[in-house]
Parts: sequence; C-alpha cells; structure tokens
Amino acid sequence: MLLSSLSILMGAILVPSDYLWVYSTHIILVCLYLIWSKRLIVLFLTLLSFISIISSELLPAPSLLLQAGSVVFVDFERKSLIVNQDQSSNEWDLSEIGPVSIVYFSGKGQRQRQDNFYLTGSDKASIHEARSNLSYRGELKSILLPDKNGPWWQRQLYVKRQVAQLTIQFSDKDLSSIDQVHFSLRDELLTKLDMMFGAFNSWRFSKALLLGRNDLWSERDTWVIRTLGLAHLFVVSGLHTGFMFAIGCLVSRTVWRLLPSQIMLSGLTRWHCDAIIVMPLLLAYAYITNWGEPVVRASIMLSVYLCSRMLTLKVSPYGIITFALWLVLLINPRAVLSPGLWLSFSMVYLLIGYCQTSAKLSRLLMVQVMLSTASMVLILGWQEAISSASILVNVLLIPFAAFVWFPWGVLSSFEASVIGSTYSYELLDRLLYYVMTPVDWTAFELPLLFFEQFTSSVPRLIMLLLIGYWVYQSPLNRGLVCALGIWCVLFSSMLFNGSNADITLKNKENSLIILEQNELLLADSWAGADPSRLMFGSYLKSERQNAYILSPRAVKDLTPQMLLDYGIEWVILKRKESEQTLAMLDALSVDWLVISADESLAFYFQSSRVSIRHSSCIYSFFLLKSDTCKRVEKLESVLNYVQT
Repeated sequence: MLLSSLSILMGAILVPSDYLWVYSTHIILVCLYLIWSKRLIVLFLTLLSFISIISSELLPAPSLLLQAGSVVFVDFERKSLIVNQDQSSNEWDLSEIGPVSIVYFSGKGQRQRQDNFYLTGSDKASIHEARSNLSYRGELKSILLPDKNGPWWQRQLYVKRQVAQLTIQFSDKDLSSIDQVHFSLRDELLTKLDMMFGAFNSWRFSKALLLGRNDLWSERDTWVIRTLGLAHLFVVSGLHTGFMFAIGCLVSRTVWRLLPSQIMLSGLTRWHCDAIIVMPLLLAYAYITNWGEPVVRASIMLSVYLCSRMLTLKVSPYGIITFALWLVLLINPRAVLSPGLWLSFSMVYLLIGYCQTSAKLSRLLMVQVMLSTASMVLILGWQEAISSASILVNVLLIPFAAFVWFPWGVLSSFEASVIGSTYSYELLDRLLYYVMTPVDWTAFELPLLFFEQFTSSVPRLIMLLLIGYWVYQSPLNRGLVCALGIWCVLFSSMLFNGSNADITLKNKENSLIILEQNELLLADSWAGADPSRLMFGSYLKSERQNAYILSPRAVKDLTPQMLLDYGIEWVILKRKESEQTLAMLDALSVDWLVISADESLAFYFQSSRVSIRHSSCIYSFFLLKSDTCKRVEKLESVLNYVQT
C-alpha cells in the first residue's frame, strides 16, 4: 500500500490545476479506505505525504522583486546574496524568499553555477561594511524564473526549488580573487587533485568518473562519450554509489574478520558492521560529489537496505526500493519530474527482477547485457544518435570501471591527498591510454543509429514489452529471443534513411523562417508593416489559409484588431510571451505555439493526412508531455480535421 502514499506525492506535481478536485477526492477516498481497513502504518505514511505536499507545494510563494541592473554583493562562504533594501519596498521580506541560483563567468571564461544562495537585505552602511569583507560586488544582468512546463533549464530550477537563477557580472579584479577562493573543504580537495593529476592526459576522464566533473572535457570528448552511450559512467550516479558500496563492504568484511571475539559475542552482526562503515562512507562520497541527486537517491536506497538487514526485517527487495522511492519523493516531490529518478529506479527494479535467482558469472554477464540494452531503450531519443557498438562498449567498459578504474582511482586520490605522490596514478594513466584509444576509434569508425527514424511509438512499445517479458522469463534461455528482438528493432533504423520533412518551420537566430527542403519560402523579416505576408496556411495545404500566422518581429504588432480582421486561429511565437499577451490570445480563442531558439516544427504530408513533429517533442514518449507537446498534438488534429 505504499503506492497510495506515492500517488499522493506524485499527483501533487503531475495533476493539472484543472483536475485538482479529482486529486483531492482521491486523497479522501484513500484515507477512508485505510481507516476502514485499519492499516494504521500505511495511513500514517499517507498523512506524512499529505503534510509534505501542503508544506512544500500548496503554500503561496513570495515574489522576487529584484530587477536587472541591480547591484548585489555575493558572499560565497556564507552562501549569501546581499542586496540594498532601499531598492525595494519596505514590505519586501527577504526571510520569506527561498534559495536562488547564481551564474557567472570565471576569469578563464568558464560558466560557473552555484545553488542555494539566500538573499539578505542591508542598508548602505552595511553594504559598505560587507564590501570590505569577503563579499564581491556584482551587477545583476538577467533573471530566469522556474517553470514546471518550460524548457529543461527552467524545469531544473523548479525541481531544485530555486526561486530564480541570477546571472551576475563581476569585475575582472574580483574574478581573479574569486577564482582563488576555496569555498569549502570539497573545493580544496578538488583543487589539490587537479594540481597533482592535471599533467596526465587521462585525468579528464578519471575526474569525471570519480567526481562527476567534466569541466576538463573538450567538445570532442563530450561527443565521443555521448555517442557511445557512456554518459552515465562519467556523471555521479547510482552506479558510482554502487562502486563505493562495494568498496565499503570489502572494508567492512576486513574489519569484521579482525574484530575480537568478545565483540562478536556481544550481539554485533556483520550487518551492523556494514551499516556502521558503509553508510558514513556513502555520506562522505555524497558530500565530495556536492550532493548530486543520483548519489543521494542511491545512498538512500542502499541505506534503507542496510537498515532493513540490520534490523532483520523480512521485507522483499521490491518493498525496500519502493520505500526508498517514497523517501526520495517525501523529501522533494518535484523530483518526480526528473528523468534520472525513473531511470535509476527502473534499472534497480530490473536488476532485482533479473538477479534474484542466481549470481553465476554467466548470469552476471547477461545482467550487464540486459541493463545495457534496457538503458538504450529507456534513453531512446534523448540524443540524436548513438553508436551501434554501444551495448558492446558498455558490457566491456563498465566492469573495467567497476573492478579496476574506479577503485584504482580512489586509491590514487587517497595517495595524492595524504602522501602527496602520484606513483599509482602514473601506472593507471598508462593503462588508460590503451583503453581509451580503441574507444575513440569505435566512436568515429563504426556506424551510428539515428533514433529520429522512429516516427511512431510502436517500435518503442514493442521494445518495452520485450524487456518486461525478458525479465519475466529469466532465468530461462527463451529470454535471449527477447534480446534478439530488441536488437533487431534498435538496429532497424540503419536500414531506413527516413523521409525528410515537406515543410520545416525554424527559429534561427531569433527569426522565424519556413523552408521547403532547403529552399527558403518565408521569413518574418519580410513582412514589414503588412501582417498578411506572415500567413503560412497556403504552405500547409489548408483550406483556411489565413488562419495560421507567424508572430511579427515586434509582438506589440499582434493587436486584437488585426487578429479579428484576418480571422487568425493559430500564432507561432518565438518565445513564451508575457502573461498579458497570452491572456489576450486566450480571450480571442487564438491558439499559440512556441518555437524557441534553435527549435523546429516539421510538417509531413501523407496523402490526406498531415503529421507534425516538434524538435523538443520527438522523443517525449517516455517523458511527461510538456505544454508545447500538447499544443503540437492539438495543431495536428486541427489540420487533419480541416482536411477530412
């Protein structure tokens, strides 16, 4: 019955505001059923979920009254953002405003971002005093607000509960000082490791593997890793937490064997020893990796597992993982919007379902093949293309990273931090040269799979069903048939070149253009003062040619009188406009669709049917559909209705 508590936590974020009455009715029915069935523990967990939702989601959030051009002082050590209280009204209570994220460019031109800064108000005298301390004066250049239905960067702010993202510009003199400041023990450790290992060519990959920092990568490195489907290996994730868990268990086993017999006879079990050693180790690793969400999730899962074993609770592995999922969502219900959350827990559920029968070497190899295949299906479409050798590379490189690279790197980092030498890493660097050279060759020489060839959701559904059947049939050999079926569907994209769009609408350099193949048909800059030149219904073979229009370069020209005179039904916008503009369009029953910078909208004409694909919605099958994707579906249905 943990599902009832999970449904409350997830429903608060996923249920649209128009259907909150359904959500509230669901809560009442669940609570009444739990009271009637006398499941008091589950009722208690459900009430905890409800309290968490009320305190974190239903209370009104204060508005941020800062404006671009304001002068602020940043205290990096205290995570404080000092603003002049005189710039705002007296009613502005800074204590009620949550954390903000700041973005700035370092002296080397690298984009830096730090979260969880809190606003502090001061008068002019206090600001001068702060200037003389460790605060740095900066000018606020832009403010980005979170949006649950916006682009991914705004959704990230929403998930991380940042009130806003503030872009701040510092002077060159302050930037040189900021670059030399170590904000925490974590930063001092990272700086020391960079100084010790920076001369080694492989350190850029080892740093990403151990600490999740890829700031030393070139664009070429990024392309190679993503194309081979190895991105999960070089970001701090549950996989790395599993590596630390295995290292901790080895240390715990050694300590257990060295303990005196008197301690063993006192009632201490090996599970107690594991919990005492492994859980602090996971906590330390989470701190070093700056509390990355995947590490925190995996640490919670593993800690719940250790506690259940330590307390000798007879709970199934699925129950333990589901309880860990409930804990993660209880702490932050907005994490339900994070694809990483579902990818992490999906992989764990698959691993449990596939490994609960035996742990032979052949079985472990099949587990690796299954997880690599399942991950390709689950991330299908999150990037344009992936190498055809991705599964093979994952099968070979992940065990190497688990048993050689990661533990060797941890020992080398410990040696450099304590002793100050790099002897062990020198040997590792020589070994990695012979590992990464064939990896590069594989990325550039072997064929690529272009997932955009899957214009239908049917192949993806087939692959999901085959994965489920594969796990269900384990350990029977007939599961291999499922693997072959999945690979056939995956590699089928190599056999089809796919059809090009008949008409493409793009936002290129903040200008809306319409292309037929590669021929330019229309641009919003051609209109001048004549809005009729922005209408593109004729290119869509629509009977209502005046019903579809591109947004003018100046949105103020999109007047109610013009919309009514021409009978406009759909407007293509370059960005999400102000609430006033959107309210005007809604009042006039004019639908709108946003094509942001570098996005496109493709039209395919198939006999009497029109198919539309938005570049940000092509692969939304496994994700929650955004407002843009829903509007694309509505436009497609309108075009097809008009033509039938």
